[in-house]
Amino acid sequence: MLELLTTLTGAMLAAIAVLYLRGWLRLRRRGAGFASLARLGVFGFATLTVAGVFLTPMNWLNQDYLFVRVAQYVFFCLLAAPAFFIACTFDVTPWGLPSAARRRFRRWTREPHGMPQLLRRATQPWLTVLFFLSIFVIWNDVRVVDWTLAHPALHMALLLALGAAAMLVWWHIVGTGPRLHTEFSPWLAAVALLLMELTNMVTGVTIAFAQEPIYAHYAAALQESARWLPLTAADDQALGGGLLWVVGSAVYVSSVVLVLNRLFERHRADRPEPLPQWDDDERMIMPGLEHRLRK
Repeated sequence: MLELLTTLTGAMLAAIAVLYLRGWLRLRRRGAGFASLARLGVFGFATLTVAGVFLTPMNWLNQDYLFVRVAQYVFFCLLAAPAFFIACTFDVTPWGLPSAARRRFRRWTREPHGMPQLLRRATQPWLTVLFFLSIFVIWNDVRVVDWTLAHPALHMALLLALGAAAMLVWWHIVGTGPRLHTEFSPWLAAVALLLMELTNMVTGVTIAFAQEPIYAHYAAALQESARWLPLTAADDQALGGGLLWVVGSAVYVSSVVLVLNRLFERHRADRPEPLPQWDDDERMIMPGLEHRLRK
């Protein structure tokens, strides 16, 4: 079952990469400004990161090392997920489809009823934030971790669900397509990011500074002789918790800064320009004293 999930994930990733590249080349030939080399590079980073999470030894080393499991979450949900939206993946990939299929897809997304309407209602911004936080708490629950690690396919399925939840959140925060909702307010986006950062930091610090093994599965894995890295349970937990804490905080805090900067730039753009030479002496002199400027 794990092999099947891995194969399907790899095939889906390859299909998205092909469609994106075809769409990017088509838009590039048309002179579209957002089909830039920078966005292509960001998409390549996101694609390679997801491939590293699921198609490399990380996908089975997570059975032996907690920090590898944490790294999968960090790379997939905190780095690759926002990168896909920064690269405008869902704006570019439809251009990789045949023209007739692209037009049908666009008409389908604009329908005011049916599945598109249900999708709009189910992916409201705060619903996605709460969904992501719920899956994140479940992902780190002691009983869930020990249970899913005993079934590798189930563990991978839960990671894919967590990644899907992260994609929904970053969709609203980054603000690129598909555009099914009104723009998420930058202030509310900053509050959502701070809430996610608080949850992430508390979890990371708790794992990093735990004095006893938290997860029974990894405590048992320490007894095995064939281990790639000679880590103790404390070392493994400190490394995993530190990775979650430091990288997660860096991503969330920097995202808050970028979101608020976008808000302030909008305010500066809306502010009227000052009148030219508003502070000249002729304009600032009190009425009746104009003769002093002539002397």
